[in-house]
Amino acid sequence: MKSIVAIIAIVIAIVGYIPYIRDCIKGTTKPHVISWFTWALVSFIAFGIQLLNKGGDGSYINLVMGILCTIVFFFGLKNGTKNITKTDWVAFSLAIVAIILWLIVKQPLISIILVVFIDFMSFLPTLLKGWRKPWSETIVTFGVSAIKNGLSIYALSTYSLVNILFPAYSFIACTYFVIVLILRRKIVKKE
Repeated sequence: MKSIVAIIAIVIAIVGYIPYIRDCIKGTTKPHVISWFTWALVSFIAFGIQLLNKGGDGSYINLVMGILCTIVFFFGLKNGTKNITKTDWVAFSLAIVAIILWLIVKQPLISIILVVFIDFMSFLPTLLKGWRKPWSETIVTFGVSAIKNGLSIYALSTYSLVNILFPAYSFIACTYFVIVLILRRKIVKKE
């Protein structure tokens, strides 16, 4: 059953990103390039940490997310938001530290906590951009991502803080962002 839920979550993620990628191509969605690059990196790190900590099929959802975030990153290079702040560089540097902790020191809990922190730091530019320009994001993608993250928790083979922390945080972050976009779209007119 967990394998089926993992496959459903992966399909939902892929289907949920089709509108985002379409909107990137059309130029109506302008992804924050450094956010998407860092999200790709932390998704790959989370996949590795979960897989090595017996996360099972639920781990592969983060592998797919890493691939999808990489695709969005490349589309963002063409017409996305490219202003890179000090916060972005800090998040990226911490991602490298997380990789080192995970690979060399073998501290998966510290690494996954860093991954969540890094993801949060990387999410801030997108959140702020969404607040200022709520129509510059494809809302359905983040809604579907919230659902996917909820399913990914269920699909994990082993429940531990190391395995659950990242998808639980991602569920909360995506849900919050959807709410922000919905509320701000009622206030800010479409350009």
